[in-house]
Amino acid sequence: MRLHRNPLRVRGGMVVAIVITLMVIFISYIILQGTMTVGRLLQAVTHQNPDSIFEIDSYLVWSPKCQIPNVNPFHESIRRFIVGAESIICSKKPPLSNTLTHDDKVFLKIDADSILNYTSDPNHLSCCYSVVTRVNTPDWKIYNKTADNYYNVSECLDFNQKVYLSSEKEYVLVKCKDKSNNKEVYKNMHAVVQVKQEVKDKIEKVGTNDKTRLNILVLGLDSISRLNLLRTMPKTVAHLRRKGWLELQGYNKVGENTLPNLSAIFMGLNEEQLKDACWKTRHKKFDNCPLIWNNFSDLSYVTAYLEDTPTQSTFNFHKTGFVKPPTDFYMRPMMLAAEQLLPVKSRDFLNVCLGPTPTTEHILKYMTDFATVFKRALYFLVAWINNFSHNDSATPATMDKRILQFFEQLEDTGALNSTLVIFLSDHGMRWGSIRSTSVGWLEERLPFIYFWIPEWFRNAYPDSYANFITNKNRLTSPYDVHMTLRDVFQRSIQGNSSKIVKGCTGCPKCVSLFSEVPTERSCEDAGITPNWCTCTKYRIIPTKGKIVTQIANFVVSEINSKIYNLSNGTNVCAELAFHKVIQLKRQAASYHDDYIIVFETLPGAAVFEATVGKQGKKQDELTFQLKGGISRINRYTNQTECIDDAELKLFCFCA
Repeated sequence: MRLHRNPLRVRGGMVVAIVITLMVIFISYIILQGTMTVGRLLQAVTHQNPDSIFEIDSYLVWSPKCQIPNVNPFHESIRRFIVGAESIICSKKPPLSNTLTHDDKVFLKIDADSILNYTSDPNHLSCCYSVVTRVNTPDWKIYNKTADNYYNVSECLDFNQKVYLSSEKEYVLVKCKDKSNNKEVYKNMHAVVQVKQEVKDKIEKVGTNDKTRLNILVLGLDSISRLNLLRTMPKTVAHLRRKGWLELQGYNKVGENTLPNLSAIFMGLNEEQLKDACWKTRHKKFDNCPLIWNNFSDLSYVTAYLEDTPTQSTFNFHKTGFVKPPTDFYMRPMMLAAEQLLPVKSRDFLNVCLGPTPTTEHILKYMTDFATVFKRALYFLVAWINNFSHNDSATPATMDKRILQFFEQLEDTGALNSTLVIFLSDHGMRWGSIRSTSVGWLEERLPFIYFWIPEWFRNAYPDSYANFITNKNRLTSPYDVHMTLRDVFQRSIQGNSSKIVKGCTGCPKCVSLFSEVPTERSCEDAGITPNWCTCTKYRIIPTKGKIVTQIANFVVSEINSKIYNLSNGTNVCAELAFHKVIQLKRQAASYHDDYIIVFETLPGAAVFEATVGKQGKKQDELTFQLKGGISRINRYTNQTECIDDAELKLFCFCA
């Protein structure tokens, strides 16, 4: 008897077999990529969030020397800290003034459609503008620590509807009043990208960009971890991924705050090397520091440095800053004037509105204008934004749409055809409730970073681009970003060997991201000290016992030594005493004696964290060694008003 097969059953079996085969291939691919596992795939299908901080078999980086867990951004342990934020609204009225570029000329104009929002009769409106300029310390005068803070405001010149701004007028203050009652109804500031004569001369030396060299554009958002970017800016992240931006998921910070992390990127130096090279004390200027944009400037790149909060900016917070402008375009005088001359709105101790304009808007608009004006030139632009992210992990959500819009506008300028764009942060949130959690510990150390690489560069250097993709799930650090900038510089030299700059002092083993980062890489290899390293697993141990007290007393002694040295032996700050241990963790590997201790001191209830290694015994007493610096992980706003030293503020309780 011949058995006949049911054709429908056969086809159905084939379909099932094909589906299963495709699923196996897909899941295998994901596992090999190291970014999603079967557990995460099931999570995505069932919309369930696991409660474990370490998702099963899921790591951002996996090697014998480094395992960085891939944590759920909405992990159960931190959900109570994830809150919404109110939108930033600076004015309910449309702006009355704006700038317009026509035939390479810049005009300041009044928006006729907005006038009736400010006065009942257009004939009653009277406007004038002043020019804000930087005041440099004369060459013959010894500078002081406020040399970077001087600006001048010219007399206010009347204008009707529109006025031409000559090339020396970069920053303007606009004031309007209602003549019927002589009341001021509007005040705002505008930053204009002007092609100054010295910039024209620089451009003429190199000619127009022939697409053989990359521009550099860096946009930094302070204090946003990779996980917090996923939580608060999902639209921006989705856009970057859809467009093909490259993310480094194993990017680990190297310093406490902004300065050491940016020094690593732009100078290739750690904190001690920075002090030895050019900044021996906080009263010294940064003018002589080896900032890499100076090397690009020597190749006739147009340079710019923008930062939004002048009192807390990277090179000025309890520091001298720059005596001379560090770049061709330097926005500091405008931001100083805006904070002091315009009405401001603050949130979490930061000015989010300067007059009717969001603080961030000044930076983002300037960047797109800059990319437009210099689209046929070579440039190196760095912009750093603090106001909506530095003090609150929730507020970035209010800027998600605007940051997305910025990247869309940047693409419209054509900048992405010729520019290496780096979008990054320096670290995650360094204090507060979320910081005290295990997820928060990781977040502080793992900021976000994305790169845009132009298509022509990908095609011209396919091996370099392939290496960059490979490095996505390798351990990386700011020193690797520095080496990448050096790589771009070397490619731009075009045979001029006299300009070659070699190596990275802060991390001799670090490499350009266009080269393959070694698979088996340790934190030490990447220039990351043990206290910031996320590669190592620790387990929580009891906070009772003699060794716990000994570790705490050792760290408190180190803190008091710092206080004494930084305050020059004065008693301006109280001596601290150990109060209680909050948490103690020991490195999971049995052959290591490294601990992470979190404890509180008195007076002031300061909470500190330190990584400590047990060295051995001396006269029957255990001896210890700090593995990196000591972190302050709760706020100290009202406790340190008696001093103006940024490092001392971390430890001081004013006596």
